[in-house]
Amino acid sequence: MNRPALSAENFRDWYWLKTELQSYCRTQGLPTSGSKEDLTLRVQAHLSGHALPPMAHKRPRRDMPTQLTPETVIEPGWRLNDALRAFFVAHTGRGFRFNQALRDLFKNPQGQTLAQALVMYAQSCEGRTVLIQRQFQFNQHIRDFFAQHPKATRAQALDAWQKKRETAQALVFPSHNE
Repeated sequence: MNRPALSAENFRDWYWLKTELQSYCRTQGLPTSGSKEDLTLRVQAHLSGHALPPMAHKRPRRDMPTQLTPETVIEPGWRLNDALRAFFVAHTGRGFRFNQALRDLFKNPQGQTLAQALVMYAQSCEGRTVLIQRQFQFNQHIRDFFAQHPKATRAQALDAWQKKRETAQALVFPSHNE
């Protein structure tokens, strides 16, 4: 890939794999754990000479009941795991995915039940286009590519991504300019 020398000024102009960010952190003696967005913020702070952002604290893990019902109250610290997936698939169908609305709910459940989570999930799936978070550039590219080229194949979308990510335009998306 033909990127310019890494600097605070151009770092955010280019697409970086999480493994590349981890490798940079490792060579600089920085923590390598966290999400891609955590790593991006850490590298940006390091390149800019600013203090590193605080590390995320691990949430205490809570054991879930073995039997999940719609009346089950969601407890803080639950992980989105196979048991929860099986519960949601049984109630919503095989196309179930843990979407952002559910991830947010399980981070801060505030006494909600699984029945309320099912309602929230159904509402979040009703024809609304979900905002793709900034760190998921590949997903945004795929959505935008198929919006612009509805008859294209996945192979064409992937080929376009491979070409785009090698340019400073990798983080420019038409859907963000509206």
